[in-house]
Amino acid sequence: MPIKIKLIMSNIAMVIISVVLSAMFMALIGNHFTKKIEISYNLDTQKRNDMFGNPYLQLKAINMKNFNEIKLAISRNPDLLKNNNYLIGLNQLFKKGNSFIVVREGNNIIFQGQDGISDLINKLPEFNFNMSDRGSGVIVDNNDLIIKQMDFLYKDNTQGTVFIITDTSYFYKIVREYLVFSIVSLIIVISAISGIFTFFTSRSIIKPLDSLKIGTKKIKDGDLDFEVKATSGDEIGELCVAFDDMRKKLKESIEVQAQYENNRKELISNISHDLKTPITSIKGYVEGIKDGVPDTPEKMNKYINTIYSKAISMDKLIDELFLYSKLDLNKITYDFEVVNIVPYLSDIVEEFQFDLEKKNIDIEFLNEAGKTAKVLIDRQKINRVMTNIIGNSIKYMDKPNGKIKVKLSKSDNDVMVNVKDNGKGIPKDDIPFIFDRFYRADSSRNTVTGGSGLGLAICMKIIEEHNGKIWADSSEDHGASITFILKEVI
Repeated sequence: MPIKIKLIMSNIAMVIISVVLSAMFMALIGNHFTKKIEISYNLDTQKRNDMFGNPYLQLKAINMKNFNEIKLAISRNPDLLKNNNYLIGLNQLFKKGNSFIVVREGNNIIFQGQDGISDLINKLPEFNFNMSDRGSGVIVDNNDLIIKQMDFLYKDNTQGTVFIITDTSYFYKIVREYLVFSIVSLIIVISAISGIFTFFTSRSIIKPLDSLKIGTKKIKDGDLDFEVKATSGDEIGELCVAFDDMRKKLKESIEVQAQYENNRKELISNISHDLKTPITSIKGYVEGIKDGVPDTPEKMNKYINTIYSKAISMDKLIDELFLYSKLDLNKITYDFEVVNIVPYLSDIVEEFQFDLEKKNIDIEFLNEAGKTAKVLIDRQKINRVMTNIIGNSIKYMDKPNGKIKVKLSKSDNDVMVNVKDNGKGIPKDDIPFIFDRFYRADSSRNTVTGGSGLGLAICMKIIEEHNGKIWADSSEDHGASITFILKEVI
């Protein structure tokens, strides 16, 4: 999932969960504070839903049960409101709800349920019987008081008024506490949810970045034997995959470079050995001539022919080494053309026949591909391949009646060329290495019988440049078989 989508979804989930949890906390907190107000003001729990929706309307209904009792007393015996003991008991009921009563007869206050309210008494409204018909009036004083007024007539038609005065300061104190507690709770909930989502979201980003940081340090220290695993499919995960691919490529490059260095050292060693041997031999023969060892024309001729043979061997080695170097560095151009390989191979075999008759070696061409088998090749380079393979068969021929068979066949869209002889063959353990440069099954590295050790390596390079394959199949004393395949041009 892309990081952008992940962040958007994380923010949406954070908002939704914060709202849901906040609503739950608000409900719990509201229920707690509602109970406190109900207990403090003796409210009717059935009207709780109005509490925080409209606290003022709820307070207007405070002590409604006791208020109705006063109305009932007025309707039955209004003179009860002159009875001090009754008023004291009634006032005690109202005190349970943070309220008290004041009773007025005419213009005189005959009962006050709380001391120290002289200023309030002077502000109480006049008698208003019409208001009494409506049940009650409400006066909100500037001292956080709600005053309910009930006007009536005593039995002697004297005007009477009952004032129910409620102190709302505690109510609003609880409301303020509720608001403060709610805001603090919302901040805590939102901060906690935000922190949790931020932690898990950032962890999915920071953790792989830490792995990349550790990986870069290891690469800096030359350690490439580790792995950076992608833990997600987002851009960070793709970066981890790309980083690990880079590490693998770098490791492969270093290993290839190390192999090149080893090959270079081995190449120098092999060149030194293969050049030193004939040079030493030439040097020995020249010194012999200087010392007058060949004292007859026949011996002198033998020495000169040997020196010439060694020089030819060195020249050939240098030519093959130069050719292999250019092949290895891809500095040789190829002149590809579509060729019918049937007559092409037939001509090559025919060229070898004349020379091989003198060595008592029979070479034949077996065509199983029909009249036409077209391939895209460089004529000169494939000729070099055939020359090297057949040349190896000649060098390692140990039978008095040698035989070399060149067979051409087809398989699917491939053209297969096989060169098989009845010579000494190749030991099984040497077969995997015969296409390596300077490798010879003959550990003595005899250049007379074993050649330069570059022939088959050159063949492999050329065939690979033709997008083909080459391999060997042989066993000691049963001859060698070298096969290469090329793609047929349809």
